Amino acid sequence: MDSPLSPARNTDLRQIVYEKIKEAIVNGIIPPGQRLSEVELADQLAVSRTPVREAIRQLAQTGLVVLIPRRGAYVALPTVQDALDLYELRSGLELIAMERACKNPPLEELQACLSIFRNATDAIPVTVFLEGDRRFHAAISAASHNRYLQEVLENISDQINLCRHYSVVKLPLGTSSLEHVTIIEAMMAGDRDKAVATLRDHLARARDALVEVLRLHDSERA
Repeated sequence: MDSPLSPARNTDLRQIVYEKIKEAIVNGIIPPGQRLSEVELADQLAVSRTPVREAIRQLAQTGLVVLIPRRGAYVALPTVQDALDLYELRSGLELIAMERACKNPPLEELQACLSIFRNATDAIPVTVFLEGDRRFHAAISAASHNRYLQEVLENISDQINLCRHYSVVKLPLGTSSLEHVTIIEAMMAGDRDKAVATLRDHLARARDALVEVLRLHDSERA
């Protein structure tokens, strides 16, 4: 699979460069707090600095990048309050989505996710866990069949994915994988109450892990 920072080979360079840099940020390849060098990114993507500069400005509008006068552009580092606000919104929406999804569970997609998590331990590769996690939550959103709910979750998906790379540091992946299995099995058994309750607890643990990492980062910077 090509790296997100492999050379861009498309006529629509602005959009391609934007997507490549965004993917690198969201997937943790360019970590939060790191300065974005137009020269280095242009060299990696084999483009001029102009589309890179435009992409960075566009990313700043999404909140993934922060522009600091006379210092440059940096990958945004969420604050504790950012995390609390994001998860308050995410939890509210995903719990609604779960209630709706339980009426007609996406069985094929749930089975695929179950195969990822069923025998997982703390040794599961982080990339495999994160991909399974993204796939599961996306399936729940899609199965809600509420386009407005899906649009809002899509609008905050980049921030959620960025935060996943923080929370996973403090999450026991075996335990979190088991939570996914419990939710999926409850959905497939038609136990909506158990699926919703387990998802609520699952999201709360992810939020708490994220906040712990951010507070640790704040103390190291102090």
